[in-house]
Amino acid sequence: MIDIHPWQRGPRELLQFAITAYASPDEAGRRISFLLMDVCVETTLRTFLGLPVKISGSAKGYLDLKQYVNGKFHDLTKGIEAAAPGRIPDNELHHLRFYHNVRNRLYHEGNGITIPEEHVRGYGTLAAKLLKELLEIDGHAMLPRAWKQADLTQVHSLDEMRRELERELDQFENAINAVMEKVAPKMVYPSTIRRLKELADFSITTFGADLRSFHDLINKNLTDEKAREWLLKFLADDLSYDPPNVVSNSQLIMELGKNPTAFYSFLIGMQFIPLEEISMDTLDNWDDISFIQQDEYSILGIYESAKYLLEMLRDKHRLGMSETKLLERCKDLRDKLKTISPKVAGLHLPN
Repeated sequence: MIDIHPWQRGPRELLQFAITAYASPDEAGRRISFLLMDVCVETTLRTFLGLPVKISGSAKGYLDLKQYVNGKFHDLTKGIEAAAPGRIPDNELHHLRFYHNVRNRLYHEGNGITIPEEHVRGYGTLAAKLLKELLEIDGHAMLPRAWKQADLTQVHSLDEMRRELERELDQFENAINAVMEKVAPKMVYPSTIRRLKELADFSITTFGADLRSFHDLINKNLTDEKAREWLLKFLADDLSYDPPNVVSNSQLIMELGKNPTAFYSFLIGMQFIPLEEISMDTLDNWDDISFIQQDEYSILGIYESAKYLLEMLRDKHRLGMSETKLLERCKDLRDKLKTISPKVAGLHLPN
Protein backbone atom coordinates (compact mmCIF):
# COMPACT_ATOMS: atom_id res chain seq x y z
CA MET A 1 0.00 0.00 0.00
CA ILE A 2 1.41 3.36 -1.07
CA ASP A 3 1.00 6.44 1.09
CA ILE A 4 -0.04 9.49 -0.90
CA HIS A 5 0.68 11.89 1.96
CA PRO A 6 3.50 11.75 4.55
CA TRP A 7 1.09 11.95 7.51
CA GLN A 8 -0.58 8.70 6.44
CA ARG A 9 2.46 6.50 7.00
CA GLY A 10 2.63 6.45 10.79
CA PRO A 11 -1.01 5.52 11.49
CA ARG A 12 -1.03 2.95 8.66
CA GLU A 13 2.14 1.26 9.93
CA LEU A 14 0.79 1.13 13.48
CA LEU A 15 -2.31 -0.73 12.30
CA GLN A 16 -0.14 -3.12 10.31
CA PHE A 17 2.11 -3.76 13.33
CA ALA A 18 -0.97 -4.44 15.45
CA ILE A 19 -2.36 -6.94 12.93
CA THR A 20 1.02 -8.67 12.73
CA ALA A 21 1.18 -8.96 16.52
CA TYR A 22 -2.36 -10.41 16.55
CA ALA A 23 -1.12 -13.29 14.39
CA SER A 24 0.92 -14.51 17.36
CA PRO A 25 -0.87 -17.53 18.87
CA ASP A 26 -0.45 -16.54 22.52
CA GLU A 27 -2.12 -14.12 24.93
CA ALA A 28 0.92 -11.81 24.92
CA GLY A 29 0.40 -11.25 21.19
CA ARG A 30 -3.20 -10.18 21.75
CA ARG A 31 -2.17 -7.75 24.50
CA ILE A 32 0.54 -6.21 22.32
CA SER A 33 -1.86 -6.02 19.38
CA PHE A 34 -4.50 -4.29 21.49
CA LEU A 35 -2.01 -1.73 22.81
CA LEU A 36 -0.81 -1.01 19.29
CA MET A 37 -4.43 -0.57 18.16
CA ASP A 38 -4.82 2.05 20.87
CA VAL A 39 -1.66 3.87 19.76
CA CYS A 40 -2.90 3.72 16.16
CA VAL A 41 -6.27 5.22 17.12
CA GLU A 42 -4.75 7.97 19.25
CA THR A 43 -2.21 8.81 16.53
CA THR A 44 -4.97 8.92 13.90
CA LEU A 45 -7.09 11.30 15.97
CA ARG A 46 -4.16 13.53 16.84
CA THR A 47 -2.92 13.59 13.23
CA PHE A 48 -6.32 14.57 11.86
CA LEU A 49 -6.81 17.35 14.39
CA GLY A 50 -3.34 18.71 13.61
CA LEU A 51 -3.81 18.89 9.84
CA PRO A 52 -4.46 22.21 8.12
CA VAL A 53 -8.17 22.87 7.75
CA LYS A 54 -7.90 22.92 3.94
CA ILE A 55 -6.71 19.32 4.04
CA SER A 56 -8.84 17.88 6.83
CA GLY A 57 -12.05 19.70 5.93
CA SER A 58 -12.52 20.43 9.61
CA ALA A 59 -15.56 22.37 10.75
CA LYS A 60 -13.33 24.25 13.22
CA GLY A 61 -10.23 26.39 12.74
CA TYR A 62 -6.72 25.86 14.08
CA LEU A 63 -7.18 27.95 17.22
CA ASP A 64 -10.37 26.07 18.12
CA LEU A 65 -8.70 22.69 17.65
CA LYS A 66 -5.44 23.55 19.43
CA GLN A 67 -7.11 23.00 22.80
CA TYR A 68 -7.86 19.39 21.82
CA VAL A 69 -4.85 18.26 19.80
CA ASN A 70 -2.41 18.39 22.73
CA GLY A 71 -4.82 16.86 25.22
CA LYS A 72 -5.52 13.37 26.50
CA PHE A 73 -7.57 10.70 24.76
CA HIS A 74 -10.83 12.17 26.06
CA ASP A 75 -9.88 15.57 24.62
CA LEU A 76 -9.09 14.03 21.24
CA THR A 77 -12.53 12.43 20.95
CA LYS A 78 -14.09 15.74 21.97
CA GLY A 79 -12.04 17.37 19.23
CA ILE A 80 -13.36 14.92 16.63
CA GLU A 81 -16.92 15.70 17.71
CA ALA A 82 -16.18 19.40 17.13
CA ALA A 83 -14.07 19.12 13.98
CA ALA A 84 -15.92 16.37 12.10
CA PRO A 85 -19.52 16.30 13.33
CA GLY A 86 -21.33 13.29 11.94
CA ARG A 87 -18.28 11.80 10.25
CA ILE A 88 -17.68 9.44 13.18
CA PRO A 89 -21.04 8.44 14.76
CA ASP A 90 -21.51 9.10 18.48
CA ASN A 91 -21.83 5.40 19.27
CA GLU A 92 -18.43 4.74 17.67
CA LEU A 93 -16.83 7.50 19.72
CA HIS A 94 -18.37 5.78 22.76
CA HIS A 95 -16.79 2.51 21.60
CA LEU A 96 -13.42 4.25 21.28
CA ARG A 97 -13.63 5.42 24.89
CA PHE A 98 -14.69 1.94 26.01
CA TYR A 99 -11.70 0.29 24.35
CA HIS A 100 -9.35 2.99 25.65
CA ASN A 101 -10.62 2.28 29.18
CA VAL A 102 -9.77 -1.38 28.63
CA ARG A 103 -6.32 -0.25 27.50
CA ASN A 104 -5.93 1.76 30.72
CA ARG A 105 -6.64 -1.35 32.78
CA LEU A 106 -4.12 -3.34 30.77
CA TYR A 107 -1.51 -0.59 31.13
CA HIS A 108 -1.97 -0.11 34.87
CA GLU A 109 -2.68 -3.68 35.96
CA GLY A 110 -0.20 -5.42 33.67
CA ASN A 111 0.01 -9.05 32.69
CA GLY A 112 -2.84 -10.15 34.93
CA ILE A 113 -5.35 -8.74 32.45
CA THR A 114 -6.66 -10.92 29.62
CA ILE A 115 -7.78 -9.17 26.45
CA PRO A 116 -10.63 -11.04 24.74
CA GLU A 117 -10.10 -11.74 21.07
CA GLU A 118 -13.28 -9.84 20.20
CA HIS A 119 -11.85 -6.69 21.82
CA VAL A 120 -8.79 -6.85 19.57
CA ARG A 121 -10.96 -7.40 16.50
CA GLY A 122 -13.38 -4.69 17.55
CA TYR A 123 -10.69 -2.08 18.17
CA GLY A 124 -8.90 -3.06 14.96
CA THR A 125 -12.04 -2.77 12.84
CA LEU A 126 -12.81 0.62 14.37
CA ALA A 127 -9.20 1.77 13.84
CA ALA A 128 -9.47 0.81 10.17
CA LYS A 129 -12.65 2.87 9.80
CA LEU A 130 -11.01 5.90 11.44
CA LEU A 131 -8.09 5.64 9.03
CA LYS A 132 -10.51 5.70 6.10
CA GLU A 133 -12.82 8.44 7.38
CA LEU A 134 -10.17 10.79 8.74
CA LEU A 135 -6.96 10.15 6.76
CA GLU A 136 -8.19 8.48 3.54
CA ILE A 137 -6.28 5.25 4.24
CA ASP A 138 -7.93 1.97 3.23
CA GLY A 139 -7.46 0.28 6.57
CA HIS A 140 -10.22 -2.22 5.85
CA ALA A 141 -8.09 -3.83 3.14
CA MET A 142 -5.41 -4.50 5.76
CA LEU A 143 -7.68 -6.47 8.10
CA PRO A 144 -7.52 -10.30 8.25
CA ARG A 145 -10.18 -11.99 6.14
CA ALA A 146 -11.78 -13.61 9.19
CA TRP A 147 -12.57 -10.20 10.64
CA LYS A 148 -14.59 -9.27 7.58
CA GLN A 149 -16.82 -12.32 7.54
CA ALA A 150 -20.26 -11.79 8.99
CA ASP A 151 -21.78 -14.56 11.06
CA LEU A 152 -25.52 -14.70 10.25
CA THR A 153 -26.45 -17.90 12.08
CA GLN A 154 -27.76 -16.46 15.35
CA VAL A 155 -30.00 -13.57 14.32
CA HIS A 156 -33.04 -14.94 16.14
CA SER A 157 -31.06 -15.57 19.35
CA LEU A 158 -29.61 -12.06 19.29
CA ASP A 159 -33.04 -10.49 18.75
CA GLU A 160 -34.33 -12.40 21.76
CA MET A 161 -31.29 -11.36 23.79
CA ARG A 162 -31.92 -7.72 22.84
CA ARG A 163 -35.43 -7.97 24.27
CA GLU A 164 -34.14 -9.63 27.45
CA LEU A 165 -31.46 -7.00 27.95
CA GLU A 166 -34.00 -4.22 27.44
CA ARG A 167 -36.23 -5.82 30.06
CA GLU A 168 -33.44 -6.28 32.61
CA LEU A 169 -32.13 -2.75 32.04
CA ASP A 170 -35.61 -1.34 32.59
CA GLN A 171 -35.86 -3.17 35.91
CA PHE A 172 -32.41 -1.99 36.97
CA GLU A 173 -33.14 1.63 36.02
CA ASN A 174 -36.45 1.58 37.89
CA ALA A 175 -34.76 0.15 41.00
CA ILE A 176 -31.86 2.65 40.91
CA ASN A 177 -34.12 5.64 40.42
CA ALA A 178 -36.41 4.48 43.24
CA VAL A 179 -33.48 4.19 45.65
CA MET A 180 -32.09 7.59 44.67
CA GLU A 181 -35.52 9.10 45.23
CA LYS A 182 -35.42 7.76 48.80
CA VAL A 183 -31.87 8.76 49.73
CA ALA A 184 -31.73 12.10 47.86
CA PRO A 185 -35.09 13.03 46.33
CA LYS A 186 -33.86 16.36 44.96
CA MET A 187 -31.41 14.50 42.71
CA VAL A 188 -34.28 13.09 40.65
CA TYR A 189 -36.08 16.43 40.20
CA PRO A 190 -36.43 17.29 36.48
CA SER A 191 -34.53 20.54 37.06
CA THR A 192 -31.62 18.66 38.67
CA ILE A 193 -31.54 16.05 35.90
CA ARG A 194 -31.53 18.79 33.28
CA ARG A 195 -28.64 20.55 35.04
CA LEU A 196 -26.66 17.30 35.36
CA LYS A 197 -26.92 16.81 31.61
CA GLU A 198 -25.91 20.41 30.90
CA LEU A 199 -22.82 20.21 33.09
CA ALA A 200 -21.85 16.85 31.60
CA ASP A 201 -21.44 18.58 28.24
CA PHE A 202 -18.42 20.64 29.35
CA SER A 203 -15.52 21.68 27.15
CA ILE A 204 -11.91 22.37 28.01
CA THR A 205 -12.61 26.08 28.19
CA THR A 206 -15.74 25.77 30.35
CA PHE A 207 -14.62 22.92 32.59
CA GLY A 208 -13.46 25.09 35.50
CA ALA A 209 -16.73 27.00 35.74
CA ASP A 210 -18.80 23.87 35.13
CA LEU A 211 -16.92 22.03 37.88
CA ARG A 212 -17.77 24.78 40.36
CA SER A 213 -21.40 24.61 39.28
CA PHE A 214 -21.30 20.84 39.72
CA HIS A 215 -19.99 21.31 43.28
CA ASP A 216 -22.90 23.65 43.99
CA LEU A 217 -25.41 21.25 42.45
CA ILE A 218 -24.21 18.36 44.61
CA ASN A 219 -24.03 20.49 47.74
CA LYS A 220 -27.61 21.67 47.35
CA ASN A 221 -29.31 18.51 46.09
CA LEU A 222 -27.46 15.43 47.36
CA THR A 223 -29.09 15.33 50.78
CA ASP A 224 -27.51 12.04 51.84
CA GLU A 225 -24.74 13.42 54.04
CA LYS A 226 -22.26 10.58 53.67
CA ALA A 227 -22.53 10.48 49.88
CA ARG A 228 -22.40 14.28 49.60
CA GLU A 229 -19.30 14.72 51.76
CA TRP A 230 -17.51 11.84 50.04
CA LEU A 231 -18.27 13.08 46.55
CA LEU A 232 -17.32 16.69 47.26
CA LYS A 233 -13.98 15.58 48.72
CA PHE A 234 -13.44 13.29 45.74
CA LEU A 235 -13.92 16.00 43.13
CA ALA A 236 -11.15 18.38 42.07
CA ASP A 237 -11.13 21.65 43.99
CA ASP A 238 -8.25 23.64 42.49
CA LEU A 239 -7.45 22.86 38.84
CA SER A 240 -4.08 24.58 39.06
CA TYR A 241 -3.02 22.47 42.04
CA ASP A 242 -4.83 19.11 41.91
CA PRO A 243 -3.00 16.18 40.25
CA PRO A 244 -4.06 15.21 36.69
CA ASN A 245 -5.81 12.03 37.88
CA VAL A 246 -8.01 14.00 40.26
CA VAL A 247 -9.04 16.28 37.40
CA SER A 248 -9.64 13.34 35.03
CA ASN A 249 -11.70 11.56 37.67
CA SER A 250 -13.81 14.68 38.14
CA GLN A 251 -14.42 14.83 34.40
CA LEU A 252 -15.45 11.16 34.36
CA ILE A 253 -17.91 11.67 37.22
CA MET A 254 -19.41 14.77 35.66
CA GLU A 255 -19.82 13.00 32.32
CA LEU A 256 -21.92 10.32 34.02
CA GLY A 257 -24.58 13.01 34.27
CA LYS A 258 -25.31 12.56 30.56
CA ASN A 259 -27.31 9.57 31.74
CA PRO A 260 -28.47 10.34 35.31
CA THR A 261 -29.13 6.66 35.98
CA ALA A 262 -25.42 6.01 35.43
CA PHE A 263 -24.57 8.78 37.91
CA TYR A 264 -27.03 7.35 40.45
CA SER A 265 -25.57 3.86 39.90
CA PHE A 266 -22.11 5.19 40.69
CA LEU A 267 -23.22 6.72 44.00
CA ILE A 268 -25.50 3.88 45.11
CA GLY A 269 -23.00 1.19 44.11
CA MET A 270 -20.08 2.81 45.90
CA GLN A 271 -22.14 3.36 49.07
CA PHE A 272 -24.46 0.37 49.33
CA ILE A 273 -23.53 -2.39 46.83
CA PRO A 274 -19.75 -2.45 46.29
CA LEU A 275 -18.18 -5.09 44.07
CA GLU A 276 -14.69 -6.50 44.55
CA GLU A 277 -14.34 -4.33 47.68
CA ILE A 278 -14.42 -1.15 45.55
CA SER A 279 -16.39 1.28 47.68
CA MET A 280 -16.41 4.80 49.09
CA ASP A 281 -13.99 3.62 51.74
CA THR A 282 -11.44 2.15 49.32
CA LEU A 283 -11.63 4.38 46.23
CA ASP A 284 -8.93 7.06 46.16
CA ASN A 285 -9.36 10.14 44.00
CA TRP A 286 -5.60 10.27 43.34
CA ASP A 287 -5.87 7.00 41.39
CA ASP A 288 -7.20 6.55 37.86
CA ILE A 289 -10.77 5.39 38.55
CA SER A 290 -11.78 4.72 34.93
CA PHE A 291 -11.72 1.00 35.75
CA ILE A 292 -15.00 1.38 37.66
CA GLN A 293 -16.76 1.50 34.30
CA GLN A 294 -15.88 -2.17 33.84
CA ASP A 295 -18.52 -4.66 34.98
CA GLU A 296 -16.14 -6.55 37.25
CA TYR A 297 -15.79 -3.62 39.63
CA SER A 298 -19.10 -1.79 40.05
CA ILE A 299 -22.80 -1.87 39.35
CA LEU A 300 -22.16 1.23 37.24
CA GLY A 301 -19.86 -0.93 35.11
CA ILE A 302 -22.52 -3.62 34.76
CA TYR A 303 -25.09 -1.02 33.73
CA GLU A 304 -22.89 0.83 31.25
CA SER A 305 -21.54 -2.39 29.73
CA ALA A 306 -25.08 -3.71 29.26
CA LYS A 307 -26.17 -0.41 27.69
CA TYR A 308 -23.16 -0.53 25.37
CA LEU A 309 -23.98 -4.06 24.21
CA LEU A 310 -27.64 -3.17 23.78
CA GLU A 311 -26.54 -0.41 21.40
CA MET A 312 -24.56 -2.99 19.44
CA LEU A 313 -27.60 -5.28 19.24
CA ARG A 314 -29.87 -2.45 18.09
CA ASP A 315 -27.42 -0.97 15.58
CA LYS A 316 -26.22 -4.39 14.36
CA HIS A 317 -22.71 -2.92 14.49
CA ARG A 318 -20.50 -5.70 15.83
CA LEU A 319 -17.08 -4.01 15.64
CA GLY A 320 -15.42 -7.31 14.71
CA MET A 321 -17.04 -9.31 17.51
CA SER A 322 -18.56 -12.57 16.36
CA GLU A 323 -22.25 -13.02 17.12
CA THR A 324 -21.38 -16.07 19.23
CA LYS A 325 -19.07 -14.01 21.42
CA LEU A 326 -21.57 -11.17 21.54
CA LEU A 327 -24.32 -13.52 22.66
CA GLU A 328 -22.10 -14.98 25.41
CA ARG A 329 -21.20 -11.51 26.65
CA CYS A 330 -24.83 -10.38 26.62
CA LYS A 331 -25.88 -13.45 28.60
CA ASP A 332 -23.22 -12.70 31.20
CA LEU A 333 -24.40 -9.12 31.66
CA ARG A 334 -28.06 -10.11 31.62
CA ASP A 335 -27.38 -12.54 34.45
CA LYS A 336 -25.47 -9.89 36.39
CA LEU A 337 -28.38 -7.48 36.04
CA LYS A 338 -30.77 -10.19 37.23
CA THR A 339 -28.61 -10.59 40.33
CA ILE A 340 -28.03 -6.90 41.05
CA SER A 341 -31.51 -5.45 40.46
CA PRO A 342 -33.15 -7.32 43.37
CA LYS A 343 -30.30 -6.24 45.66
CA VAL A 344 -30.89 -2.62 44.70
CA ALA A 345 -34.66 -2.90 45.09
CA GLY A 346 -34.27 -4.68 48.43
CA LEU A 347 -31.98 -2.13 50.07
CA HIS A 348 -33.16 -1.27 53.59
CA LEU A 349 -32.69 2.46 53.82
CA PRO A 350 -33.35 4.81 56.72
CA ASN A 351 -36.48 6.93 56.43
